[in-house]
Amino acid sequence: MVRHGWMLLAPLALLAGCPVNQPQDTVEQERFETSPVTGTGYWLFVPHNYRHDQPMPLIVSCHGTVPFDVANHHIREWKWYAEKNGCIVIAPELLGTDGILGDGPIRDMLVNERRILSVIGLLGYRYNIDRNNIMITGFSGGGFPTYWVGLRNPDVFSVVAARNCNFSSSNMDGWFPPDAKSTRVFIYYGQNDPGPIASQSLTGIDFLQSRGFNVSTATIPGAGHERHPEVAMKFFRENMRPARPSLPVSPSLAAK
Repeated sequence: MVRHGWMLLAPLALLAGCPVNQPQDTVEQERFETSPVTGTGYWLFVPHNYRHDQPMPLIVSCHGTVPFDVANHHIREWKWYAEKNGCIVIAPELLGTDGILGDGPIRDMLVNERRILSVIGLLGYRYNIDRNNIMITGFSGGGFPTYWVGLRNPDVFSVVAARNCNFSSSNMDGWFPPDAKSTRVFIYYGQNDPGPIASQSLTGIDFLQSRGFNVSTATIPGAGHERHPEVAMKFFRENMRPARPSLPVSPSLAAK
């Protein structure tokens, strides 16, 4: 009954959450690139004040159900906040992010893991990424790779932020290492989010807390299934660690 109700409600809920209402007036603009490792695409935003001699934090943002939520939406919702807060952003094209009928199948999460980690690795040759401060976040069905890839790789991600996200305990149990519990986890959703998003967020909170994770939570008053990257940005800033730069990079590799 719950699943049937979500199937009827989800298209309207997702459409309501699709608009990117965040400012677009940044000095630099986002650009689309293709990974030579996987042959798949991702969007990249590098703030105008990036400098090779100063490590810059990185945000990885995972899109939800296509075509309601795509990678381009994520680079556009994040770039203004990244510009103001000095962060590089990537938004990769992913699989298994259907939050209406899907449950984040493991085969797709393994593919997503390779796509995300390969892009981070490639960008480490071009930019001085702050390896101690990398946040993975997602919206709606993007919660599947956000939780799965983020908690599977605590040596890479310092913060996992789930925004109005789907969660599947069946694809998480047994797939993360014990030291993942050191990762800061933030789960939030709108007061008026569709029932399944709220209930799956609560399931995610209960699941992770029962396994020893320190989970911060929030409910956005009056909000529905809407983008609020500023909430995750604030959490990321509050949980910054001392910077750890990448290996020396060559300015010639970082094409503008």
